[in-house]
Order: sequence, then C-alpha cells, then structure tokens
Amino acid sequence: MYRDRFDQPITTDSRRAVELYDEAVDLLFALQPGSGPLIDEALAIDPEFALAHCVKARAMATIGDMREARRYAALGRDLAVNRSARERGHVEIVYLALHGESRPALRAVLEHAASYPRDAVPLSFALGVYGLLGFGGFNDFHARQAELLESVAHAWGDDWWFLGAFGWGLVEAGNSARGIPMLERAMALNPRNANAVHGRVHAYYEEGAAAQGEALIDTWLPDYDRTAVLHGHLSWHQALFALQRGHIDRAIAIYRDNISPAASRALPMFTTIDAASFITRAAMSGYPLDPTEIREITAFIRKHFPEPGVPFLNAHLAMAYAAARDVDALSRLERHIAGLLDDGAQPSGAVVALVCQAITAYGLGHFETARERMAEAMPDLERLGGSHAQRDVFIDLAISAAIRADCGI
Repeated sequence: MYRDRFDQPITTDSRRAVELYDEAVDLLFALQPGSGPLIDEALAIDPEFALAHCVKARAMATIGDMREARRYAALGRDLAVNRSARERGHVEIVYLALHGESRPALRAVLEHAASYPRDAVPLSFALGVYGLLGFGGFNDFHARQAELLESVAHAWGDDWWFLGAFGWGLVEAGNSARGIPMLERAMALNPRNANAVHGRVHAYYEEGAAAQGEALIDTWLPDYDRTAVLHGHLSWHQALFALQRGHIDRAIAIYRDNISPAASRALPMFTTIDAASFITRAAMSGYPLDPTEIREITAFIRKHFPEPGVPFLNAHLAMAYAAARDVDALSRLERHIAGLLDDGAQPSGAVVALVCQAITAYGLGHFETARERMAEAMPDLERLGGSHAQRDVFIDLAISAAIRADCGI
C-alpha cells in the first residue's frame, strides 16, 4: 500500500495518483491555485481513489462551488466503505464539514486527531478563523485551536504546513514569542505558503509593527495570483496597515484595486467581510468612502446574501447597511437574525444580535445606544469568530461610540 506525504497509508493502485494527490493537497494548504487539474488527473488514473474525491471536494469548496463539493464528498464516502478505519474517518469528516454538519464534524475531528495525528486534511477543517472551531461559537476558540495543535505536534516535526498552522494559532492565542519562529520557518520551507505569510502578517499586527507588516505584503503579494484565496484578504491587511500609518490615499487605492466587490476575485463571503470592515474603519478614521462605493457593496450583498448566514458575516452585513444608512435593510437583518437565534442557528448566541444593534445605532448616529450594546457584547466577541485583527473593528466602534456619546456629537 502506498503512503501520502504525511506518511498515512492510502488506498490506490497507482503511485502516480498518490503523487498528484500530494501535489494537490500541498497547493490547497498553501492557498495556491492549481489543485483542481492535478486531482482530476489522479481521478482519471484511479476513479475509485476515495481520498482524491475528498480533495476534489475541498478544491470545489475553495472556489465556492458547494454543490459539486458536496457531490464529490459523497462519492468519497461511498467509495471508502471498505477502506481502512483511518480513511473512513477521513472521508466522513470531509462529508460532514462540507454538508454543514459543523458540530458532529468537529467532534469527529477531535476524535480522529487523537488516533491519527498526521492525517492533515481532516485536521485542517478545524483550523483557521473560519474553520469548525472559529465558527463554532466558542468564547475561547483561539485557545482551543492552539491546544488541539499542541496535542498532535509530537507527530509533525519540521513540516511547512503544520508549522504555519500552529504558528498562527499560537499568535492568535497570545503566544507570539513561540509562534513567530514557527511561521518564519514555515515561510523558509515553502516561500509560496500564503497561510504562513498571512500568519506572519497577523503577528506584525499584534506587535503594532505596521511598517514591517506592510513591507512583507508589498514584497510577497505581487507574485500571488489574483484569483488565489487570500489575495484580497492580504490586500485588506495591506490597506489596514496603510490606514494605521496615516497613508489614507494609499489605503483607499488598495481598497479600490484589490478589495472592493468590483476588484476582488475572492469568495463572496471574504469580499463582503473585508470590504465592509475597511469602509467602516475608514469612516471611523474620518475618511468615509464615496456613497457610490458603499452602494456597490450593498448591491453585492443583495446578490450573494439575500438572507443572513454565519454570525461573523452577519455583523459585516450590518456594517455595510449602516454605512449606506439603509434602515429597511438593517431592520430586515435584525428580524432575520432574531429568527435564526430562535432556531438555534447562530452558534455565537445573542452576541451577534447585540453587535448588529450596536452597528446599526452607530450608523444612525445613536451613539449612546451603540455604546451600551457594545458594552453588553464585549465579553462574548470571540464567539463571533474571526481573528483579533478582524474583531478589532468592533472594539474601535465601541471606543468611537463612547467618545461621541460623551462629547454629545
């Protein structure tokens, strides 16, 4: 039996199919384009390669084609019925995660990792700020992620993917001193690893080193494909650093060229979150964007998100609608979120409603109400998901609301 690059036994009769599988996984883990054709070639060689179907499912999800992602995940699960326990557990996690069964998927990941700590694809579904832990509604998900990675670190050694994932997890959990060397080692081992670059950018943000963070992105981003997963988001970090340094024209130019709905090639959720966050931060800094650019975002939202979804996204829908002063849209959003909370469909719990109410109040000039709602929300902000850098917009809003309320603005 062949083994994948993580030294896991893998069922296929073709060494070449395994090589293609490994290359595809590495591209997905580095958040680089090109995995789809590789895995298609592997499946052409061995159509019954169950785990290759799972990688194809992951590749389709990366480009936003959830229908095909779920179809391939189901094929993988069907083909794995008579495979090893490890492979059956692997495909089950992929199937559950891509079919929106987040809680059972997370339970399965934790159990699977204990038995198969180097089975990377299932483990990866729990990681990142938009993973099963990040969107699980936990008030300590950064710590949980670091603990999970700590529990399997003994099996990994000097691997660029694991070091990048663990390094960023440690940075977000407040241990930059340990995480930064891991991120730098991951970047040295694989300079094309966008995940490690992204984690290092976050570390610069946490250190208050805006100039260094901006310089890293300036150096690395030009060679990164505009269609790649993190291109728009790294541009958001670049614009945020420029905004922090008072380079307003540069920040807005980056927004228009790489982040706005007209320019972004990212998934709609990523584009919405980054665009709404940037325009909110810019406005709070005293540089509101042109109303036509704000309407561009709300039109994009109406097309892609006619109804609210995960809590972190919902808070950013509120930002866009508040920036546009669209009272009707804000009222609809509030009603929809209330319904989702009643149905138990918002893992964050009530904090999502409080944050959206605060954003609405702030956008309409009701600063005392915004301050009160944010004060209620503050202890549970982490339950929304997102990174520290992303959630800081809510803290900034709370501070701005308090200042404006006290000044009677």
